[in-house]
Amino acid sequence: MRPDPQPALDSPRFCRALDDAGWQWMEGRARGLLSGSPVTLPHCWNAAGEYLPGVLPRRGWATYQLDFDLPEWDGQREWRLRCGGFYGVGQAWLNGQSIGRFNGDYLGFDLEATGALQAGPNRIVIQVCNRYARNILPGIPDPDFHLYGGLGGGMHLAALPRVRLSRDDGPMTMDETHPGDVCVEIGMANRGGSCAGTSVQIAIRDPAGRVVAESQSVEVALSPDETARREIRCTIPGAQLWSPENPVLYAVEATLRQGGRVLDRLSWNFGLRTARFDREQGFTLNGRPFVLRGVNRHENVPGLGFALPRALHEADARQIKALGLNFVRLSHYPQSPAFLDACDRLGILVYAELCSWKKIRGGGWLAAAESQLERMIRRDRHHPSLILWGLGNEGRDRKVFLRLMELARTLDPSRPTIYAENHAYRARRKKTAGLTDVWGLNYEFDALDFARSSAPSGCVVVSECANLPYARRGHWPAEAQQLQLIRDAVQRVEGAGPGAAGWALWGFADYATPRRQRWFRECGVVDGWRVPKMAADWLQARYGAAPFLSVRGDWSFAAGPRRRLYFVTNCTEIKILRAEGSSETRATPVPDLYEIDLDFDGGPIRFVGNGAEATLLPWGEPARFSVRTETMASNLFRCWLQVADEHGAPVQGFEGDARIRLPAGARGSLVGSERAPVHAGAAAWTVETARPAEKIAMECAVDGFPAQTIFLGGAP
Repeated sequence: MRPDPQPALDSPRFCRALDDAGWQWMEGRARGLLSGSPVTLPHCWNAAGEYLPGVLPRRGWATYQLDFDLPEWDGQREWRLRCGGFYGVGQAWLNGQSIGRFNGDYLGFDLEATGALQAGPNRIVIQVCNRYARNILPGIPDPDFHLYGGLGGGMHLAALPRVRLSRDDGPMTMDETHPGDVCVEIGMANRGGSCAGTSVQIAIRDPAGRVVAESQSVEVALSPDETARREIRCTIPGAQLWSPENPVLYAVEATLRQGGRVLDRLSWNFGLRTARFDREQGFTLNGRPFVLRGVNRHENVPGLGFALPRALHEADARQIKALGLNFVRLSHYPQSPAFLDACDRLGILVYAELCSWKKIRGGGWLAAAESQLERMIRRDRHHPSLILWGLGNEGRDRKVFLRLMELARTLDPSRPTIYAENHAYRARRKKTAGLTDVWGLNYEFDALDFARSSAPSGCVVVSECANLPYARRGHWPAEAQQLQLIRDAVQRVEGAGPGAAGWALWGFADYATPRRQRWFRECGVVDGWRVPKMAADWLQARYGAAPFLSVRGDWSFAAGPRRRLYFVTNCTEIKILRAEGSSETRATPVPDLYEIDLDFDGGPIRFVGNGAEATLLPWGEPARFSVRTETMASNLFRCWLQVADEHGAPVQGFEGDARIRLPAGARGSLVGSERAPVHAGAAAWTVETARPAEKIAMECAVDGFPAQTIFLGGAP
């Protein structure tokens, strides 16, 4: 959770990022580390064992320590130690003084640090535990996803003015008949400073940064330790509505002044839009019917676990958008603000969800769920991309849902509630059918009509569908089977008529899970490293705007004379050109997967459509490999590996492993810290260096080939 760049220490607000080099980590509990391993934040301690059958994730205690210096500052500050979301509980010390216990709660912590912090050298010690606990959400020991360990959200110190603003006191609203008329509910607090003669004012900036609206100044008088809220209105001339096609973001800038002096200033992005679930029209956005087409996303990458750099969150959002999709469900826990920010910018609608899986209970579990739901709503309700609050997944309890619904409606009456149900008969028995505003349907297509008629809104979102857990990339028959399952599910939802608002495939990317010792689930439309499968091609062909054509299949010299090839296209006609000069034309009237059996002639074969083409080269024995790199951020790189024959043709039949050796301080999305699986002759992984612009040498070897040294980073 690295904050945005902040002004200097003498400005109203100051943030010191604490997620770079310098941290030490060790297993177990310690108040001071005798010896530890150097790490950077975000950090996940059991990511290396992902995707390794037989390796159970480590659960237990671990300790982090950081030594750092701070300059002198004036006394009119309140210091907070803030950490992004993770799973687990623990305690923090600053300079030997306990500053609080915490529940990571997938949302992180925010601890008072003023009395313990000092100018000069400081030491933070944090103990954290990722063991299962009944009242730590999800409250189940073996959900179908990892309960990762570590500080997965990054950390920073924030220096706040004693008299200050807050943005989490209420949602931002607009007049639906006059979208430019907006109301900002802003909070103010006096933590012991002088508050005489203070006022607050709102300015609105357009996407180019120009001030397009300003409010009148509103006077505020607060006694020490008093808080207040104010509704401040202003009008944006010619306001543009936010949508996936046109994700226009404005910025609110709230300024607290005392005379001519700025005491505090806050800014955040927002979008203007209306969203409704309607029995007759289904889901409507800005007054027009809109079909939700999306995926479920787990927040992890092999070898990194949930400790993802901001650039990887953004890359996921960009890839989802590039597939032609407009919707994502955050299964099954609150996810990083970095991903939500990217959805706002790119135009992807979001179904957020508190952390639950199968089990829902009262008592301590409900208290924990209420706490997490409140924190999630307060943190995320300003995002225009967010349209649904999810209260659970495949568990049901009427009293619990009624409590959670009341809380959600109090904090944010503008967004409906939903829970995902996979057994309608259990919902009837437990009397949770028709409770939440929208019905989330997992897999039970036969219950579509019942779900639609039961929901108060008359709407159902198919929250999970088309789950094929063994669709390994490069195994073309399995990839084709997954694609056909997705196609059938999509057609069934989109043909169901009014009230069927949309769908979310299970899932976006393959992921690791220790449940029932299955180790990993290959049900994504991309693999864990985000390399696309046929299903991703089909989505792009069906919902993308550009002409599309891809071809897969065995075109090797080693196979028999007759071959089956798979091609996905949205071109209406495909001409197949053979090396000896013959050709044939196939009608492809709808965007889809097409299969064709051809005799192998030892030459390249071209597929040419109206606006797109693809060539499949014949390949021989694997002879070499190459690695190309792409810079994602100043210290983050994506690597793409391709195995080829002696003529340079990609060997799509190659299966093996790439062995990667990284220098100390760098980390990669690698199985067991050293391996990237190669399927269909290709592999991908990411590498993060310890410091921006650092140049490193990475050694890469593939089964049967000499190792290569690849250089990453360094100043341009």
